[in-house]
Order: sequence, then C-alpha cells, then structure tokens
Amino acid sequence: MIKRYAESTSVHLQPEVAEICFNTSYFKMKMKLMIGIVLALLSAATSGLSVVLVRRHSAGSNVFNMSLVITVVGMIILWPLAIASPELGAISLEGFMLFAVSGVFSPGIVRLFYYKGLKTLGASVNSSIFAVYPLYSALLAVFLLSEILSVWNALGIMAILLGVVFVEMSSRNENNGQGKAGWKTLVFPILGGLTLGVSSIVRKYALDLCNTPILGVAIAYAFSLLPYVFILAVSVPTRKDLALKQDFRWFWIAGVGQAVSWTLAFYALSFELVAVTTPLFSVEPLFVALFAFFYLRELEQVSPKLVASIVLTVFGVVLVAL
Repeated sequence: MIKRYAESTSVHLQPEVAEICFNTSYFKMKMKLMIGIVLALLSAATSGLSVVLVRRHSAGSNVFNMSLVITVVGMIILWPLAIASPELGAISLEGFMLFAVSGVFSPGIVRLFYYKGLKTLGASVNSSIFAVYPLYSALLAVFLLSEILSVWNALGIMAILLGVVFVEMSSRNENNGQGKAGWKTLVFPILGGLTLGVSSIVRKYALDLCNTPILGVAIAYAFSLLPYVFILAVSVPTRKDLALKQDFRWFWIAGVGQAVSWTLAFYALSFELVAVTTPLFSVEPLFVALFAFFYLRELEQVSPKLVASIVLTVFGVVLVAL
C-alpha cells in the first residue's frame, strides 16, 4: 500500500517537478541575459568616460603616446588580477592564441585609429562614426555568405548612413562651415571600426573555447603592445617624441577606465551572444556626448542637432544587429 501511494504520488509530482525545472532554467537564462546586458552597458559608459578624459588632454600629446600609456596602465592592473584568478590553469593553447590575435587587432591597432580620429574629429563625432562597425559585419555577410538582409536591417543601414551624414554636417555647422575634418578624415574611425569588428568575432570564439574573461583581456592587452613595439623599432620620430612620464600624469585615469571597460566587455561576451552585446557596446557615443557636455564645454560643442544625429546612428546600429 505504501509502495502504491509512493508511486501514485511520484506520478502526480512529475509534471510539477518538470514545471519547476523549466521555470528554474528559464529564470537562469533570463538572469544571464540581464547580467550580460548590464555589463555591456557599464562597459560602454566606462569607455565613454575614459574617451572624454583622454580628449581633455589630447592636444598636449600624440596618438602613439596616449595609446601606449593607456595600454601599459591596463596591463599593470589586469595581469595581477589574471595571475590571482583560477582562470590561469583553465586556458588552452588555441584559446591563448585567439586572445593574442584579438589583442593585436584590438586594443592594439584599433586604439591608434580611434585616438587619431579623436584628435582630428573630436570625441563625440569620432565615437559616433566608430560605433557603426556592426554595419560592416552585416554587409560582409551579404556579399561573402549570401545572407539576406531583413527589412529592419535595411532600415538600420539607412539610419546609419543618414546619421553619419548628419553628424558630419553638424560638426561643420558648429565650426562655422569649416569642419574640423572633411570626409577623408572619417577613414580613421571607419578603419578602427572594421578592425574592431574582426577582433570581436575572434574574441567571442576564444571565450567560447575558454571562458576566462580576466585572463583573456590580460592576454589581449599584452599582445596589443606588438604594434607599438614595431612602430618604435622603425620610426625614429616616434622614439624622439616619446614622453611617457608627462603623458602618464594625464592619461593614467583613462587607462584605468579602459581596463575596467574591457574587463566588463569580456564578461558581457561570456554571458551573452555577440548579436545582443554588440548593439549595447555601440551606445558608447551617447555616453561620450553626455560626458562631453559636462566636461568638454571649452573644447567641443554638443548641440541638439549633433545629439539627434548620434541617436539616429545608434538606433541604426541596433536595427542592423537585430
């Protein structure tokens, strides 16, 4: 009798247990999604603040010195954390190599393009042009993989193109018709965005192989120094203009901010898909414009037209990534 009761009870409980398991899995999935979203937004905000801090002192330095100082500061912060973490013994050779390759591209090469654009275009304009890199991935998928764009993707591309045009026009209007840089100078954030797009794919693949965000970003930072070593080896003027002591005083806080931003970005990618996190990283121009309004008033004008153009561009990026 007791056995029959137990069996009947288990039969009645099975659907309830299944429902509880389903609800638990769904809750965990939603929590993972929310954590990835929050981390991506925090990464964008931290990076935006760092960009504004760099812009404040960029006139007194050059692109190479700024990039090198910020990278070295990041390494000083990240490697002790990586060594102390349990991730050190969890990485494979393939994962290590992928993290290294992603680091050469970004932050290595990307940082040089980004800060060159920042010096010529200003923080707000440069960040808005740079943020359209998901567009490149979508177009490459169409031409190389024969993928079909959805209506939302097409609308997103149109919004991005209009946003970029309006950003450039707003920049010219704020400088009495003489833009800080013409269309040719947009090549710096565009090339930076292309390089970042490639790096993001390699980085996500590395994280899928080895879920080691702290160690991954530390490895990426270490190998990001290779382009700088090469430039120092072949460029005599770069060696003569090296003034790390002075630049360290100006950019060490931005270096800390970028290290935090990159760590948050790696964790966000480990929690969520590239398709979800990439549009969130792309809202950085909104944070740049916000911080620039408060901290760069003497250097840049953040007009309502410029803000509207940036919002249109970011909206387009989100649609492209859907």
